[in-house]
Amino acid sequence: MKESIALENISLFDGLTKQEIDHLLKCMLTFKREFDKGEIAFLEQDNIKYIGIVLSGSVHMIKEDIWGHRTLLSYMEEGELFGESMAVQKVNLASVTFQCAEKSEIMFIPATNIIHTCPMQCHFHQKLAENMFNLLGEKSLRLMEKINIASKPTLREKILAYLSLLSQKQNVRTVVSPLNRTALAEYLDANRSSMTRELTNMKEEGIIDYDRNTYRILI
Repeated sequence: MKESIALENISLFDGLTKQEIDHLLKCMLTFKREFDKGEIAFLEQDNIKYIGIVLSGSVHMIKEDIWGHRTLLSYMEEGELFGESMAVQKVNLASVTFQCAEKSEIMFIPATNIIHTCPMQCHFHQKLAENMFNLLGEKSLRLMEKINIASKPTLREKILAYLSLLSQKQNVRTVVSPLNRTALAEYLDANRSSMTRELTNMKEEGIIDYDRNTYRILI
């Protein structure tokens, strides 16, 4: 497993010093766990709901219907949170699954220890809650991006919308997708073979070029 991200580079801890972060981690009773590829990375024990932070690896947010059809709703990379929306709900319907896309290290924080100020009234605990609120807003935007892509009428338009989004975020025309072909098909809610065939057609027509997870937009 590659080296974990430095805690100071995690958005949840923006504006906090290393000493303040270390103090908070002890105060909030955090712990770390390693997961293999394909393992479920979500904990709820003794009625305690946890928020996960990806320290290394990546986690996919999967929705599966009663017929076993999987849709990739979102994906979290190093430094990103998952499970926060469920953790703050009074009732958890467990409607999605968080699955490690590769060998990953996750830090877990009891959600109530972020939402409620600690007995010591740490001033930096308030900053943590503020960061959490901002991250929830960012997650809402990411889900809106997903809805925008999924709403496209054709598979080709979905692919182009996804590549356009990556291009805008990476500020280049040659983009690197964090998703492999199987995961990308799940994200686009498409059959993998159909998506691969459409990618080949787009390449032959000079619309895009690609090599594994690297795509170049030619139009």
